[in-house]
Amino acid sequence: MKGNQKIAVLRLSAIGDVVLCSSMIMNLSRDSNCEVYWITTKDTVELLGEIPGVKFILVPKPKSIQKFLLCRKILTKYSFDCLFLAQASFSAHFVSLNIRAKRKVGFDSLRSKDFHRFFINERIKAKEEHFVDGYYRFFSHIGIPVPKQIDWRGLFENLKKDRKRFHLPKDSKILAVNPCSSKFERNWSLLNHAEIIGFAQQLGFYVIIIGGKSKKENAFNLSICNACKNKPLNLTGKIKLSELPSLICCADVVLAPDTGSVHIATALRIPVIGIYAVANPHLTGPYQSTKFIINKFPEAVKKFGSRGKSYFYSRVHHPEAMNLISVHLVKEKLEEAVSFMPDNSQKYD
Repeated sequence: MKGNQKIAVLRLSAIGDVVLCSSMIMNLSRDSNCEVYWITTKDTVELLGEIPGVKFILVPKPKSIQKFLLCRKILTKYSFDCLFLAQASFSAHFVSLNIRAKRKVGFDSLRSKDFHRFFINERIKAKEEHFVDGYYRFFSHIGIPVPKQIDWRGLFENLKKDRKRFHLPKDSKILAVNPCSSKFERNWSLLNHAEIIGFAQQLGFYVIIIGGKSKKENAFNLSICNACKNKPLNLTGKIKLSELPSLICCADVVLAPDTGSVHIATALRIPVIGIYAVANPHLTGPYQSTKFIINKFPEAVKKFGSRGKSYFYSRVHHPEAMNLISVHLVKEKLEEAVSFMPDNSQKYD
């Protein structure tokens, strides 16, 4: 692909998806001579901050005719040589209708849904791979070599372990627990969380509970705290989205199901104990950081069945799937993570 072209990437929120996609976008801005634009929502910029070399175009999700018309008003002033339609969803597709681009590159058939093929004129190569590698497939599709080392260098670069900011003890190991994902079927049970929190406290961890502002998430996390003998610090819904990376940066270990916190922690190189049964961690888990992952996805597919075009991209939709993950397994992973931690006597600012 010739340099000095204008490339737009369309990837709206959620949290985990924009973190996963950001590595490709940052490298695209560094490794090409192209003008790079990211069409997304305001939550993305609030979470990630400004990215050098990337121009943000902020749009609302087109959940009404008025929002759709606002998208059109914002986007019709732009034209691009190439659009990466890096999201196969109705909301992204409706936004893409307002984008003028000579080339509209989208996902292959296995990764497509919501009539994705009707909104693109080129497809990336099909392959069973992690979401991050899938985003880089757009990168290589236009003739730019994929970097040998894929990372999030430059993202969250100025964060420091400022525990005072969140009233955290500076001498303790911190375990951050994010119990809730965007879909309740991905969540581990309340009592399992309470038991593992008690175990972590016995290992010397100061435990914090993190999560968003929804009533359902607040109620679930509060119930976990109330079930604990020694209540952890519950920060659910109490911090801004822009503060979440700074809070996770203070943790020594993160415990979570398939959530955005997993990917923030991975970008920050913080060990993640990921608990997976309804989704394939080789697709959505911590990228190239699977040492402490518990993967019950194959067992869940065998026992409960799955939905999807292929095993790799399928999902298990059964309320009992996460019960395949025992407390014993999580305890083992937590002990293993502790053994890999640096000198715990280190001090934090």
